[in-house]
Parts: sequence; C-alpha cells; structure tokens
Amino acid sequence: MRKFFVLLIALMVVFVLGVQKLNVSTWGFNLDLLDKNITKPFLEKYGIQIERELGNNSVRLSKLITQKDNPVIDVVHFADYFAMLAVKNGLLQPIDVSKLSNYKDIYDFAKDPIGGNYAIGYTVYSMGIVYRTDKIKRAITSWKDFWSKDVAGRISLPDITTTQGPVMMMHFNKIFAGNAYDPELKAAFQKVAELKKNVVTFYKTSSELINLFKMGEVWMAPVTRFSWGQFLETGLPLAWVVPEEGMLGFTNVLCIVKGAKNLDGAYKYIDFLISYEVQLAEAMDLVDSPVNVKVKVPPEIAEKLTYGEEHIKSLVFYDIKFIVENYDKWISKWNELIAQ
Repeated sequence: MRKFFVLLIALMVVFVLGVQKLNVSTWGFNLDLLDKNITKPFLEKYGIQIERELGNNSVRLSKLITQKDNPVIDVVHFADYFAMLAVKNGLLQPIDVSKLSNYKDIYDFAKDPIGGNYAIGYTVYSMGIVYRTDKIKRAITSWKDFWSKDVAGRISLPDITTTQGPVMMMHFNKIFAGNAYDPELKAAFQKVAELKKNVVTFYKTSSELINLFKMGEVWMAPVTRFSWGQFLETGLPLAWVVPEEGMLGFTNVLCIVKGAKNLDGAYKYIDFLISYEVQLAEAMDLVDSPVNVKVKVPPEIAEKLTYGEEHIKSLVFYDIKFIVENYDKWISKWNELIAQ
C-alpha cells in the first residue's frame, strides 16, 4: 500500500511539473519484469518515465545511424559487439564514470568492456559445454573433446554470425595455436574445417539448439548460461561443464548516445541499473546475471545464472575491437571453408 501511494505521489508530481522522459533503446524480452524491476521504481525514485524503443541489436543500430544528426534515443542497450560497431560509426559518447555512484561495486570486466569508457557492462553471461550424460558416459573436460571420435556426428557449434561465434573461434585459436589474436585465425579455421563433417549444424539461436537436444540429434554443444534454465526444463539428463581452458565471457552493455537530449536522466538510468537493488531483483527473477559484486542469491537461483566466485573466475573475455576489425574477413573465410 505504501509503495502505491509513493508511486501515486510521483505520478502527481510528474503531472504537475510535466513528464520528464528518457528514451531507451533495448530488446523486447521480459517486459513485464522490466516494468516491475526498473520502469516503475525508476519513475517512483526520479520522476522520469522510460520510453522504450524495441528491437534486436542490428535493427536498433541501423535506427541510431539514421538518427545520427538528430538523435532520439538517450541510452542504448547493446551486446558488446554491437556497441563497438556503434563506436565505430561515431554514435556514442564516453561515459563520465565519476557520475555513477554504483560504479565501484561492479566487476572490473564490466567497468570498461569495449574501451574508451563508451559502455558499462550491466549483465554478464558465460558459454560453457553442455552434454547428455546418458549418451556420453565419460567426463567431458575440454573444448578439445569436440574433436573426439565418440561424439562425432552428435555435436553442434555456434555459427560465426552469432554473437558468440567469433569469440568461440578466437578461443579455439588460442587452444590450438597459443594465440587468440591471430588476424587470420589460421589454426581455428583449420580445426573447424576438419570438424565440420561431424557437426550436425552450426546453430544460430538457442531455441534451435534446444530442439536438436530434445530430438536426440545433438548430444554436446557450447551453450550460453542465460539459456541453461530452458535446457534444464527439457528434463533431459544434462551436465554443464566448465572446460579446463575456461568458459567464454560476454557482457551486455549500456551506452549513452552522442547528442543525447536527457543526459542527466541517462546517468541516473545507468547508475540505477547497476545498483544493488535492481541487480538483485533482476537476478532473482532470472532476467539477467548480476555484475554488482554485492548481490547474493540462493543456490537454486545461482545454478541458473552466471554467478559465483569460481564461475566468474573461469571466464575468458576477448577484445571486442579486434573482432570488429576482422569480422568481415572471418565471415568470408567461414563461407569459403566451413559453410560450403
């Protein structure tokens, strides 16, 4: 009841003083939970109404490009790769982190994930290996296990056009040649070309991969942690593996659009999203894994998130700028050697 009256008072203040709006570009997932955890408490605390523009990364990036000379959006949510593309197109402005009171409470990898202070990581997710324990009797321990004979014809890997694909290839190059930053990724392309005859498909979405597991066509694959809960819901006997070479780490980030009209609101919004209260609420609802180190969740929640000291320590992050610089070349090479 108290919250209702506080919200009512906030709405009355907004009505009297005029609605202050913050235009936010983001994905269209979990909107009811985002309203509960972010939109309503943000309005209640700051009297600022969040107006959302929804879409996937590429569609929203295209809109920012067309609006470059007269930006509509104040804050944009992106996967780190697309944030780097936005930097390349001159669409973002550096963030003054001294204006973020909660900045000190987030993991170091989230503080400047794409360089130049153009982004703040507000969620993290891992990619590890998932396999059917009823089909594969031995323990899977390494990314190299994808090249084992006993899983041939029963594996899947992410397509290079996915967010995880290029990072996966850099990790393979590090594993097989000791250097993730070879612009040609020679070792990775050679090894994946050798492997492709044993790959059921190079998947593009988590839902596609889950269906392949359900149908029994795939027994082992790299899987993102944010989809792990959906895999568990299949009821299949599955195991999550932290490979000895480490899991891949990714962040989703918040950025301020260059020329943002509500700059003060943009800083309030970013600080709000990395706050203990919002990070805890989002984690407990299984919306996102927290980057705020103060957040603690119970074991039944933790097992579905990228969470916990050992889990976080195992993450390997790669330079997104290097991926953007070489992406087109890798796509051409993939089409020539793998997709044929």
